[in-house]
Amino acid sequence: TDASFGNAGDDPYDVTYYKRDTGRRYTSDPTSLHRDLEKIKLELLPEDDPRVKEALEEFEKGPGSSPGNKGTFATGKSDFDPSGLRATMSTNWEATEASLDANMPDHLPTPTWMAEQEEIVAWYEERDLPVSIGGTGYGNIPIHARVARW
Repeated sequence: TDASFGNAGDDPYDVTYYKRDTGRRYTSDPTSLHRDLEKIKLELLPEDDPRVKEALEEFEKGPGSSPGNKGTFATGKSDFDPSGLRATMSTNWEATEASLDANMPDHLPTPTWMAEQEEIVAWYEERDLPVSIGGTGYGNIPIHARVARW
């Protein structure tokens, strides 16, 4: 990529969202969620049944995907993105899954009151009150924001 863009994520013409949409990753096809379980289910069915053979063949094919245009657009062969993710017509499942793996969240978000957990518990214990779960958050909103304006 051009050094003036900074990094590949700064490409102003790359407007694709599907390659980093991890929130909807596991909601489209329930059979692709747990492929290992689907394989076990198919193996438990009678092997001589033609419907089972057909289902097993479909399972082995993997998720169906359009072959795309292999990077050939109206302007000719494209070589600006070797992963093929910039244009949806040139991408495939393997590249999409690899991109989603790279964009999966790797942190566990915590509430803002977790840093003050000991102080919150101490406040309740010194007043001999039952400890509530988490911080109450009362008083965080300034008074001018709580006064009705009419």
